[in-house]
Amino acid sequence: MSVKLVDHSWTKIIERDAFSKAALRGKITEVEQLEESIRSKDGADAARNVLDDGLIIHALKRCLENLEGSTTVTEQDFWVCYGFATTTARKAEKILNEEDDDGDD
Repeated sequence: MSVKLVDHSWTKIIERDAFSKAALRGKITEVEQLEESIRSKDGADAARNVLDDGLIIHALKRCLENLEGSTTVTEQDFWVCYGFATTTARKAEKILNEEDDDGDD
């Protein structure tokens, strides 16, 4: 399964504007769909392992909360969550894309 989560729309999240909110909503949906796809193909444990037990989605949702004006999720929280989600999404991409390469043998 070739996967590219951290793409052009992902990088738009840091602009912290209306497009960022739309990008976040889209990425949350994309990761949720990816999680379901992995779960149906390889099981719940695989989905938890690859996607860091749902923490990518959690971090993206916190970013969205901040952009929507949350008083409990600060701008600092936004940056921490964005950094975590980005790093973890890249790790998931690498795992999934390496599995693809291994399956081509």
